[in-house]
Amino acid sequence: MPRFERARWAGLLPLAAVLVPLSILVVVGWLNWRAVWDDARSQVLRAAETAAEYGARTLESYSLAAGRLNDRLRGLSDADIRENEEALHQELRRIGADLSQSDLAYVVDRDGYPLLTSNLFPVPRDATLADRDYFQALKGPVPPAVHISEVLIGRFDGRLLFSVSRRRRDTGNPPTADGFDGVVLVSVSPLTLADGMRRLLAEPTDRMAFVREDGYGITTTSGAMNPGQPLTWIPPQSPFHTFAAEGAHSAVYLSRTIMPGTTALLAMQRIEGFPVYAVTIRPGAEITARWWSIMAPHLAFGIPATLGLFLLSLRVWRDQRRLAASNAELRTDNDLSTDRLIRAKRFGLVGTFEFDLRTGISRRSPEYMSVHGLAAIATEETHDDWSRRLHPDDRQRAEQTLWDALSQESGATEYAQTYRTITPEGEVRWIAARGEITRDAAGRAILLRGAHVDVTPLRATELALAESDARLRLAQEALGIGTWEWLRRTRSLTCSRKMAELWGFDPDGGAIGLGAMLSRVDPRDRRQLRPLLTLDKGDGTFRCEFRILRPLSPDETETVWIAARARQLAAAQAVHPRLMGVAYDITERKRTEERAALMAHEVEHRAKNALAVVSGLLRMTKAESAEDLVNVMDGRVRALSRTIGLLGKGRWLGTELREILQSELQPFELAESGDGFEMELSGPEVLIDVESAQPLAMAFHELATNAAKYGALSVPGGRLTIDWSVEAGRVHLLWRESGGPRVEGPPQQMGFGSQLIRMLFEGQIQGEVAKRWEPEGLVCEIRFPVCPRR
Repeated sequence: MPRFERARWAGLLPLAAVLVPLSILVVVGWLNWRAVWDDARSQVLRAAETAAEYGARTLESYSLAAGRLNDRLRGLSDADIRENEEALHQELRRIGADLSQSDLAYVVDRDGYPLLTSNLFPVPRDATLADRDYFQALKGPVPPAVHISEVLIGRFDGRLLFSVSRRRRDTGNPPTADGFDGVVLVSVSPLTLADGMRRLLAEPTDRMAFVREDGYGITTTSGAMNPGQPLTWIPPQSPFHTFAAEGAHSAVYLSRTIMPGTTALLAMQRIEGFPVYAVTIRPGAEITARWWSIMAPHLAFGIPATLGLFLLSLRVWRDQRRLAASNAELRTDNDLSTDRLIRAKRFGLVGTFEFDLRTGISRRSPEYMSVHGLAAIATEETHDDWSRRLHPDDRQRAEQTLWDALSQESGATEYAQTYRTITPEGEVRWIAARGEITRDAAGRAILLRGAHVDVTPLRATELALAESDARLRLAQEALGIGTWEWLRRTRSLTCSRKMAELWGFDPDGGAIGLGAMLSRVDPRDRRQLRPLLTLDKGDGTFRCEFRILRPLSPDETETVWIAARARQLAAAQAVHPRLMGVAYDITERKRTEERAALMAHEVEHRAKNALAVVSGLLRMTKAESAEDLVNVMDGRVRALSRTIGLLGKGRWLGTELREILQSELQPFELAESGDGFEMELSGPEVLIDVESAQPLAMAFHELATNAAKYGALSVPGGRLTIDWSVEAGRVHLLWRESGGPRVEGPPQQMGFGSQLIRMLFEGQIQGEVAKRWEPEGLVCEIRFPVCPRR
């Protein structure tokens, strides 16, 4: 080429040096823009799916609770409920206490008037709920099995609530023509439900909501809920209504109606079994900011590089050699960039595919084949090749999802799903498939292009995190653990709902200050807590047990023992040093320790007392021979031993009268000579205190021994009936024998056993004993004071 020709072309280099890099930046920016939005769509849809699963479990639990309430009231008429309102109200409160996140439960009659509530007694009779949407829907000609109401302001307490309601069934009222006989419902605070949803947010700026298919929201994480005002309705021009009207199972779209003046990306996912969608919202500004954060390094590098190329081109204009060297360097950089892109696809486990529906042939990239555990060679396959690799549990669903997306009726232009495949070596892999569908003028799908990504590690991590979170929540709920965080720099204390409940604060009452918390600590324990919160001493851990005075009423408190455990997070783990920990109620443990000490003392005292009783029996017992003495003493000592065993089983707080009788009669019932006996015990539960248990056991032993020697238990066919009742604070026990040898009258001489019975009853427990020797057998009437319940 002539020199002037080279110079003329070289004169274009400065312009090319500016335009080419800027064009590259524009293309890179456009590709990143699409990638950022595609990633955002994937994230919000995945978050909506997770929220839908959470919503399905939660709403199903409320539906089952309403059914459980209906089952409890089955067969009861409205009059029965009003007559037993107080007892049913208490039972309803217990049922409501078992429900996680629920606030109250209602029973409404067929005219809309409340019959029973879990939070009010007596229930207001002059206010009707017939205007509520759930009442109108369930009273209609085609009532739903379960109705999710709008968010309403409670008529009796002014709180913000929505209700999960069902028709009352199988009542004791006369049947109606339309079969409607009232409503049972469980009401839930949207604020409470929103607390659980916040843990599902993918980004702090995201928002999440549960929205009925008619556009009414029932809860949101946006923090815009006013306790005195219902949630706003989604505007009718929103695409949400279009998708909901079409019965869409899920959708992702842009909207300006949710956040007026700005664009937001929304994903909606139907909650299975309910006319409700889980909606995830991500502001468009946040997605744009993400794009800028990705483009900033490109711009920081590209603009200076463009300037450098421009200066370099000026020099090349004067020096052809430098131009050639620079071109060679650029080619080398381009090769390196291409190599980096190839490695990124290979190491990122991303494979591309192209499915031509006209020929049925799918073209797979080497990375695609590697993702599926096959040789990394570009290949052509059929649909059946892909289907055979699917996990048996996912095959039908995955194929159905693919054909649904490709069907002419769907008209979809995007395809996405996640499923499992099995490699030739038997390894199970999770694959995320995403693609774009090309359709002809008639709407028929002709080409599917997309990518497969191996998300097995991500899926395993998600499952592990979900299991860990579930275990943590279960442990906290089961153990009543509250969590807290203390930031010394701002002197801010953050408490969980359970932590506020432990201290006796209203969980919905807002932030709780450190001073308010310390004011409820017992003054005897308050001093030891303050130094631990300075975060400048010790090994970074916090372990303490102390008492708090929890209010029961304005004039009454209860003492509760609290165990607190915490660890200091250093600046490497957090922006500022902070103390994070847990607290839980150990009152029962402390009481158990106190009871154990008292029990040890009681055991020692009872052992000494038992030895004294045995010593007294030895001195007072008369026998014809040493063998008779051994037999008599053996039975009485065994009676003492059995009683001590019963008292130990009851932690030395007492034992039941029935247990004492069964313990003393069991040896005679199992004796070889007693196969034909009949024994019947009848009476209410009566607690016998520690002081009375041993005398009673000894007395019953003597009565049983006499019956086995001379009375109803001495011959087959004998019968022993023991009935007792409680009257005016005293136990009246009737011992009646029948079917034994005929009794001619009282014995001529009263034995030691009879003396012992009278001495034990009248001397030790201030009781009364009266015996009648009727011809059928002995009748013994015993009266003694009853032990008060503890």
